[in-house]
Amino acid sequence: MNALRYDGHDLRLEDIPRPEPGPGEVLVQVQAAGICRTDIEIVTGGHGDYVAGRARVPITLGHEWSGRVEAVGEGVEHLKPGMLVTGETGIGCGQCELCRRGHYNLCPQVTETGIINRDGAMAEYHLHPAGFTYDIAGLPFDQAAVLEPATCGVYACRQGRVTPADRVLITGGGSIGQLAAQAARAFGAWQVVVTSHSRTKLELAEKLGADAALQSDDSLLQAARRVTQGEMFDVAIECSGSGSALGDCVQLVKPRGRIVLIGAAHRWPEAPPPGRIVGAELQIIGVRGSPHVWPETIELVRKGKIKTGPVISHRLPLAQWRQAFDLVQSNDPTVLKALLLP
Repeated sequence: MNALRYDGHDLRLEDIPRPEPGPGEVLVQVQAAGICRTDIEIVTGGHGDYVAGRARVPITLGHEWSGRVEAVGEGVEHLKPGMLVTGETGIGCGQCELCRRGHYNLCPQVTETGIINRDGAMAEYHLHPAGFTYDIAGLPFDQAAVLEPATCGVYACRQGRVTPADRVLITGGGSIGQLAAQAARAFGAWQVVVTSHSRTKLELAEKLGADAALQSDDSLLQAARRVTQGEMFDVAIECSGSGSALGDCVQLVKPRGRIVLIGAAHRWPEAPPPGRIVGAELQIIGVRGSPHVWPETIELVRKGKIKTGPVISHRLPLAQWRQAFDLVQSNDPTVLKALLLP
């Protein structure tokens, strides 16, 4: 089969043996795989686990995916050939204390599909643990491939304890920001505001239900005061990975506000002001992955409360992977989510 492999230096489309499912595994014929900024970090040498030597190579990339079940291994009963499925990224050992407590995304031996020590789905076929694989019948395969970033938005709202009493700020208008804003609305937040440098992304956020969309510039503080009538925000979900955006969150949440960080901390070169954090008793909450929210997210997408289709900007065949990666790296505001179609 063809698979997009990273060897620690280069990314190549290679011909490798097709895997066979063992006990508790499912073999999936991949329909679509999304390109994420995490993939860019890996191939450009900036991902922390690769820098620290914790991630083995070679590896097939791809942690956002959908596909049809080709075959199942021994003991798999809830999945059948032909079913449209997707699967979780972070998979723990199932035996350590963190896994036993349900925090398998934080397992010391965690593998992350297409990221850390587990092959991903930028390939014609993908092997996945059946217990972390979900039926997504009724969803278009391309929209289903964007479920993974949608789960990140839902998990961020869970960790941030978003309620109908909350004003929620989303910093960053990329695919995760757009999906997190919809998740906040699905959680009942009575005001959702998105910030971005891109007018295109702000317009999309408003189309997808944001109450306001604000430019991330010197006028942001004044604009935030205006749209919140001076109340500011109960929860801020930082989706951009920008140091300035993290600083914005610290300034724009009210006392005892919750700031949820999606993504890796090494992306933020600027430290937030500690005086404000301490003085206002702010809570800064990191999130890793999206455990325990996949069935919930799938239902929200099925019901149309989260729309994944509008964040898909490009669809290219796997053979055109170079063009697809160049698009994602271009910082073109019209590029949100690019899919590879094996």
